Amino acid sequence: MASPIQIVLNPEHYEEAREAGGGGGRKDFFAHRDAEFAQHRAALTNQIDTICGVLSAQSQGDVGFVKVILRREAWAKSHRPVASLFRNDRTPVVGGGDLGVMIIEARPDTLRQVAGEIAKAETHTQMRFNEQKQKDEPHPSARKSETGAIDRIELYGPADRRSFSVEEAVAWLSNPMTGSSYQVELFDSPPPRSEWDLLDGGHRRLAESFIAGFNALGHGLAVERLPNHRHKQPILSVRLDQSSDQPVLRLNEAPLSERRRELALFNPDVKRHARLLAFLDSHPLVRRIELPGIVVRATGATTPAPRTRPTNLTIPTRDSRRTHPRLGIIDGGISKALSDWVIDRWDILADEDADLAHGTFIGGLAAVGGALNGAETCPEPDGAELVDVAVFPNERKAGAFASYYPEGLPQFFDEMETAVSDARARHGVRVFNMCLNILQPAAPDRYSPHAARLDQIAETNNAVVFISAGNIQPQDLRAEWPADATAALANLVNARNDGLLTPAESARNVAVAALNPPGHDGCLPFAPTRYSRRGPGLRAGVKPDLAHVGGAGSQHPIIGHGLFSILPDGTIIDGCGTSYASPLAAKTAAVLDHAIEGEVSRETLIGLLVHHSEMPKPLQSKALAPIARHMVGFGMPPSADRILESGPNAITLVFASRIRRDQQINFRFAWPASLVGPGGKCRGRAKITLVSTPPLDARFGSEFVRVNINATLQQEQAGGGWKGRLEPLYLPSKRESPAVEAELIEHDLKWSPVKVLAKTFPQGVGPSSNWRLFVDYLTRAGEVMPEDGVPFTAIVTISDPDAEQPVFTDMRQNLQALGTQIADIRTAARITPRV
Repeated sequence: MASPIQIVLNPEHYEEAREAGGGGGRKDFFAHRDAEFAQHRAALTNQIDTICGVLSAQSQGDVGFVKVILRREAWAKSHRPVASLFRNDRTPVVGGGDLGVMIIEARPDTLRQVAGEIAKAETHTQMRFNEQKQKDEPHPSARKSETGAIDRIELYGPADRRSFSVEEAVAWLSNPMTGSSYQVELFDSPPPRSEWDLLDGGHRRLAESFIAGFNALGHGLAVERLPNHRHKQPILSVRLDQSSDQPVLRLNEAPLSERRRELALFNPDVKRHARLLAFLDSHPLVRRIELPGIVVRATGATTPAPRTRPTNLTIPTRDSRRTHPRLGIIDGGISKALSDWVIDRWDILADEDADLAHGTFIGGLAAVGGALNGAETCPEPDGAELVDVAVFPNERKAGAFASYYPEGLPQFFDEMETAVSDARARHGVRVFNMCLNILQPAAPDRYSPHAARLDQIAETNNAVVFISAGNIQPQDLRAEWPADATAALANLVNARNDGLLTPAESARNVAVAALNPPGHDGCLPFAPTRYSRRGPGLRAGVKPDLAHVGGAGSQHPIIGHGLFSILPDGTIIDGCGTSYASPLAAKTAAVLDHAIEGEVSRETLIGLLVHHSEMPKPLQSKALAPIARHMVGFGMPPSADRILESGPNAITLVFASRIRRDQQINFRFAWPASLVGPGGKCRGRAKITLVSTPPLDARFGSEFVRVNINATLQQEQAGGGWKGRLEPLYLPSKRESPAVEAELIEHDLKWSPVKVLAKTFPQGVGPSSNWRLFVDYLTRAGEVMPEDGVPFTAIVTISDPDAEQPVFTDMRQNLQALGTQIADIRTAARITPRV
């Protein structure tokens, strides 16, 4: 008997007032180490004195930016030194770097106030009797606790701003595909000259010196504020050219029409670049200087070798009398061989600049992949209506990219956003495949502007973009994945230059890694391919998200790479690349979106894929558990049919809602009666996947996710309390003590928009059949919950691992008896506004 996924139709009935926040009490990080604390306090005071001296002597005024670096055990919100020391009214927090690094705006006088507070922190260990625990415990003042939480204090300096040489910059910017502009991120943007009278002396000097510094560089300089697209960090495009014009400074956002202009030739003069970089390196307003990325396709080889499998192909005709899944393909164009399946084209490319091979291969996987590769590789039925978003010119043709996008990536993303919005408005396309990467590694402490822009496009259009994880360069390819886990680990240790490329660290979209195909003698089926890049991306979260078959990185004498599609002329070809894995995952998402009536939310669409994904067999060894998520994320998704229906021995519930300020979700239910034993012990298996869309702020580096949505499955205890029973999917095998914030981030995915927890109870657990799904939130220090709340989807599956008991019927009857309104997710849109 099929058991369709059930969606809860009345989630608002389970909202309640949020319980008073917990958070730990003040912690003494130097308890019973009084002499060490006295030394630490003195060291911090000396560091502040040194910084004050530098700021006082600054030619740009006395305003500067300072890094407050916390010790690892003080990363939690409750330990941040912002209540007593670095208070917002004197040293506001303006951003972050790596985990536990606060960046504050400061002046000598405000820093001296901080030093005064530090000096007042007691050196001795104060104790207080804890009534609950019936023992004495350290009870520090706020000053001592916050002082102890700090590891060190440093001035934000040139080494934080730039990581490349002048010669590297000139060589890179000489490629016209870059747009030839530095990307300069600021802590704050100088206001228009007419508003300088509103600034105090220090901030006015910052603005004056910044503009004066550019003007002093002389002719042939163009500075332009890039659109921030709702992200708060100002970014400038700074370009040296060969014109004789005086510096052109556009520090306030220009309309799109004004940014379309003829660019003068790039100036490769190393001395001029050295002067520019010296100015930017030393100016306090500058946060980071980056070289722009270059867009590349994430494709491997294609081999038009003689084929024995498959032998021929007839591309089926689209039945226009019924609807089909819809997929947008952002690439270089799809050939006429698939024209019957292409329902619209956004094509800005001249014929001589188009490169149809890559996009046609991807379109072929979506339209006829099953016929060519079989259900094990392409599990969805053949056929998909395609919107051809042809915005990427032939990368092998010199100057082609620059001729369409002379200003580089920002202009490329502008065009892509317009095309996505058009496909969304005209055809309701929600799922897009973009197998283009940017030649910049994803950094653990930075949410890149490219990922931020892609996330903004997805969120604005309520869409999901599937991104390839990127391909390793030929000289760095790993050995083929061995069957032995120890040998696999050794290969990874020796691998180099194989980290994710941006924008695969995207927080709103889905990054896909590549797996080996079945039936290929030269590789282990469904193991990570030798060319697929690995995570992590940013420190919070799992990247890549998913994995799918992408073709083998080693050639087979008969079947080549073992993944088949078509050339622009319709000829069958084999190929490999993460860009060929991504559309297979995207196709499943498109089929889900098509099968569910109405408009399913982004959170639900991603959640359904993640929740049902399975770890490929070659990665199921315990020895590989620590690295499995970096290779394939949450695993390989099954077909949409398998996702939407299970058997009678399991039930899957979808809870799609929005958590608002001062609220929590408390959804109570009874464990399936057939899985409850004597004394209330509950056996079975439970799994939760939570996908949320929290506010993001790139200024805070690794801590760019500003609200943590958390979901737990809890069992009622004998004393009336509740105990969480599931564990994060990637929890280490053994914990010796309660986890600190750093471990919660790494293993429990705290602050990640996507979380998965699971547990099997073969012998039964607990004293009661009363359970609840509990969803709550935590904001970063100084962050306020958005007025509209944070949308989320929680997916819960309860099953009998022995596949014997009628879990679906039991649970459905229980929920209906409790007044819970549930329905098949495929038709629920008729009666609920949020799926």
